[in-house]
Amino acid sequence: MHLYVRADVSRNPELAALVQGARQALEGFPLSHVDDPWLHITVDQITDQIAAEIPQDERDLLVRELSKRLREVEPFDLMVGSVLSSRFGVIADLHPDGPLVDLHDAVRNTVREVRGDEAVRYPWGVQHLTVSYAVQEADSDEAQRLLRRVRPGHAPLHVDAIHLVDVTADSQAKTITWQHLAEIPLGNTEA
Repeated sequence: MHLYVRADVSRNPELAALVQGARQALEGFPLSHVDDPWLHITVDQITDQIAAEIPQDERDLLVRELSKRLREVEPFDLMVGSVLSSRFGVIADLHPDGPLVDLHDAVRNTVREVRGDEAVRYPWGVQHLTVSYAVQEADSDEAQRLLRRVRPGHAPLHVDAIHLVDVTADSQAKTITWQHLAEIPLGNTEA
């Protein structure tokens, strides 16, 4: 199971333009583009068991405890972009780091309290939004030159919830999809 911020382009037209601009700029490159419903930012992963082995009562407990903890985390805005090319694919950088780090810390501490240290072994670092995965070698310098021309070069994303999902990664197709398990809002929604 993973905990994601969904990058819903249907609610964020500037983000939709940024993602579509990157896809169009790199038309013909050997890339597997992340389809709109699967665009996300990874907040954390549950690493002690695969989702199928976690019983519903344990999932419910995790959602309840995350819901309590995330009432203390206020919704926030991120700036998505610039779009960057690497040998692994195309990602969009995220700014500022602080609110996303705070969200990750709140989630990780809660998962640790509910499931133990083995559940929080995912190596979390500087986060990004993956736009495309590389499917074979290509000139990433040329790709970056084309991506610098994408306008808008940045787009806002409002973060007001995280999503607990059961992820399926297809390494052959270079795709990640998921089954949605729960939406957990940020901030005090009872006010």
